[in-house]
Amino acid sequence: MIHSAPDNIIYRKKFAILLCGVLLYFLSCMAKVLIPGTIYDDLLNAGLNAEMISDTAAAFMYAYAASQLLAGIFSTRYGGVRILLTGGALFAIGTTGFPLTEMFPLMIIFRIAAGFGAGTIFLGVVKLLEDLFPAKFAMALGIVMFCSYFGPAFGTTPMVLLTGAIGWRNSMMAPGIAASLGVILILLLCKSTIKPVAKGNALKPLADMLKNRAMWLVSFSASLIFGAYYILTTQIGQKSLIDHCNLSAGYASMIIMGLTLLVAANNITGNVLFSLLGKRKKVMAFISFLSTAAGAATGFFAFCFTDSTMLVTLSFILIAIPAGFFPFFGAVAKELNPPEDTGLSVALLNFWCFVFIAAFQSIGGKILHHYSTGDVESYPPEAYCGIFIFLTISGVTGMISALFYPASSGKQ
Repeated sequence: MIHSAPDNIIYRKKFAILLCGVLLYFLSCMAKVLIPGTIYDDLLNAGLNAEMISDTAAAFMYAYAASQLLAGIFSTRYGGVRILLTGGALFAIGTTGFPLTEMFPLMIIFRIAAGFGAGTIFLGVVKLLEDLFPAKFAMALGIVMFCSYFGPAFGTTPMVLLTGAIGWRNSMMAPGIAASLGVILILLLCKSTIKPVAKGNALKPLADMLKNRAMWLVSFSASLIFGAYYILTTQIGQKSLIDHCNLSAGYASMIIMGLTLLVAANNITGNVLFSLLGKRKKVMAFISFLSTAAGAATGFFAFCFTDSTMLVTLSFILIAIPAGFFPFFGAVAKELNPPEDTGLSVALLNFWCFVFIAAFQSIGGKILHHYSTGDVESYPPEAYCGIFIFLTISGVTGMISALFYPASSGKQ
């Protein structure tokens, strides 16, 4: 297809805006693991308890989930550039504001703003990918997620070192400042790229999806994988390695960074594995949930009967492997719905993923708080065993659900 000169200019501008969106998505992915994972002990020292800390994580995730539904509904009408600008501004405000306050209610409000903005950024990027690469959507999404998932890697060891050098409040402001610069750059580029608001009933596609049983199955089952993974990277992973395996914060953060790099790589290799399996969705889904269940069971054994860093790390790796398969689940969701509703279908899938992530955060916080020993800043093995029992049940539930996945129609 040959584009006219004005069309080519707009295309290049949209591509440049997409690159800014990838930067914002990188920062938003980093923000998911920064609080509380990277600064868990700093928040304890600031006077927060385990439940309060888990609430800061859950607030981000619930807001992220809500943004998926709301931004997804209106993404088709308002377009990717508007969505990206809105999300970037909210994320920058929330991320910059959180470390500036010592009042817990304000911390929650800023985390809600950051979470809502982060989710909206993701939808803006998805819509731009849909506009720029409609025929290669799954691969383009995988490449973007591969690049952006280095954000969580940067949010571990490098941010631990930065926090040690300049303090947790100053270091936690850095992503917000960088996001502000990204939003300003988009504003400078966005002339002629913001499309007119489309007319139509924005709620009808959502209503149709909510009647789709296969969409419910895929959404709920995929959510179990991401709930299990994020409870490691954002809540208990680094903390459990310090408490149970007696590792330093720096060494523990390196292991968590390794997990995030693995997930980043699997956003590409997951598509390759799916192709090797002949597009067999049931097999791909079953392998994903089997890995989660095996990792959780290994974690239960490691925390209950050993203090082996190797076994704990193996557990974390098995849980992390399928967390890199979101492009696969996104492609399944896309296939189950009309092509014009791609943005909303991925948004609805991501909505349920982050509802479950937030719920897992809350459940994990309650388990940790139940075993808390007052002023002691570590948790006993029983606390982590309880969490891994819960994750094992989730993985087995996913394995059963995979048996009912729809057959592939061949559309990606």
